[in-house]
Amino acid sequence: MLKKKKRGRQETWSIDMLKEFRDHLVYLPVPEFCFLIKERVNWITVTNISEEHNSYFLCRLLGYEDVYCGLSSLDSLPEEYQDYVGYIEILNGRSEDGEPVPLIRGFIKKGITFFESVSKMVIESRILNSNKLVALKIRVDGSGLKEDTRPENILNMKLPIKSIEISRRVSFAEI
Repeated sequence: MLKKKKRGRQETWSIDMLKEFRDHLVYLPVPEFCFLIKERVNWITVTNISEEHNSYFLCRLLGYEDVYCGLSSLDSLPEEYQDYVGYIEILNGRSEDGEPVPLIRGFIKKGITFFESVSKMVIESRILNSNKLVALKIRVDGSGLKEDTRPENILNMKLPIKSIEISRRVSFAEI
């Protein structure tokens, strides 16, 4: 009896994955990705002189099942991203469990209502007992990428986020 070889989990971006990612950005008129929010992680750090609240979203990038994605906020963006909503980074990193993974990490300007809007949609979903996921369409500025950009040069690249579209479908039962 032949045993099926179990496919291992991807631990880093492969050249083929990076090439596919580059092609996705280069050949679309408006480079964008669709993320589905899987969970929100919150934590509070309290000391005798301060209290810090942080949260981020873990996401799934449609079309890239092996890529680990997280979106968090920054109080202020680096100067080169001030005119954008934020930026995403393509890198090899670690999951919440410390496992090596291909990673897309996004940072969004704290001053916009991104996190509040997504949180409201999630709460509404729970109230209405909907199992639908919140979807994010993130449009990036891919002007720094060309067809002849070597795939390995995409690793550690930061792409400015031009816009984020948040959508949620809630179905109401017929009366």
